[in-house]
Amino acid sequence: MLTAPLALSAQESLSIDLQTAVSNALQYNKQLQASAVDRDIYYQKVREARAAGLPQINATLSTDTYFGKKLSFGAGEMDITSTKLQATANWTFSMQQIAGVKLAKIVQNLTDCSIAQTELGVKANVTDTYYAILVYERNLEILRDNLADMETIAKHTAYSFEAGAAERTDVDQMNVNVATLKNSIFSLERSLESTKRLLVLQMGVPISTKITTTQKLDDLIGDGATNPDNEKLNIENNVDYKQLKLSREVGEQTVKVRKYAYIPTLTGTYQFTHNLRGGGFMNFKNTAMLTLNIPVFSGFQRHSQLKQAKLDVQKTDINLALLEDNLQQNLEQYSFELQTAIDAYNLQKENLEVAKRVLANYKNKYDQGAFSSLALTQANSNYLQAESSYASASLDLLMAHTKLQKLCNSFNY
Repeated sequence: MLTAPLALSAQESLSIDLQTAVSNALQYNKQLQASAVDRDIYYQKVREARAAGLPQINATLSTDTYFGKKLSFGAGEMDITSTKLQATANWTFSMQQIAGVKLAKIVQNLTDCSIAQTELGVKANVTDTYYAILVYERNLEILRDNLADMETIAKHTAYSFEAGAAERTDVDQMNVNVATLKNSIFSLERSLESTKRLLVLQMGVPISTKITTTQKLDDLIGDGATNPDNEKLNIENNVDYKQLKLSREVGEQTVKVRKYAYIPTLTGTYQFTHNLRGGGFMNFKNTAMLTLNIPVFSGFQRHSQLKQAKLDVQKTDINLALLEDNLQQNLEQYSFELQTAIDAYNLQKENLEVAKRVLANYKNKYDQGAFSSLALTQANSNYLQAESSYASASLDLLMAHTKLQKLCNSFNY
């Protein structure tokens, strides 16, 4: 997977870690592919804006006929029917065109920033989905192991009942516990399959691809996820801030375009005419013309457009200041949420260790006949609840870390 491209048409199963999942999503995600097309479109728009400032050459072939009529003058007549080939070259020099090219380039950069924003969202979504899959897999593994233990205990309880050493209610309770575990396993399996399908969609691979993870939940909870101070916000590196700053550049360049609308436009035209048949009347082989178009009065339209462009820049400045405040507030909020998730994770981790010891102790005493199956069932139920709470706290911790990473744009993949 690290050395060869993914064979999308033939791939039926895929073993991936988190980094590989994100890498494949960045390469094959349909939303990113659509964004890449947008980038190509705006690249062509830049070329279009440049082409508008280049000379334009056109050729025409025309035939004039007056149905046999001739032009009379003096003592003679002249046939005015003709066929001619004309080539015309136009070049217009306009400051608006020059500013328009720069504006198109800034919009192209804005598109690139939008793609980076989409990539960041894809990274965060794939990461959270991968975490959810690991939680389901961990819970399934625990429930399956626990089901095997409960089925064994249920058999022993049934044997004890037959021997007169246990009550019928003990047998019934154990059977209910086994059935409950099986139902929980079936429900988790469906949720796991649904989440894997979501990851397949996010990665952009064929929907029939079977996903197999190569990491465990506990492997991803390291120092980075358990220390909020590791994530630092560089506001210039935030994609939302970058995008808004580029929007301001667009506004500033638009102001220049509107200002240049007051500047005269110079147009040069050259025309070459070649008569193929007949001479026509008053035809010249070479003609040239310079035209200076001077804006005088447009009913205050240009003034209104310029005023709107300036107001847009002013509004963007306000939004930039507001975004800076929001980003700082979000940093504090997400850091607080991560710290809260860390505290909850540590608490549930400790509770899980206690529940494991209690269950092991109850199992030992149950084997010695000191505890009933009902007491063991309660201890087992407490243990499963502790496992579920631990997995939930782990997922909350990892997702809180993902949210902070997205804000700080600090994903290392």
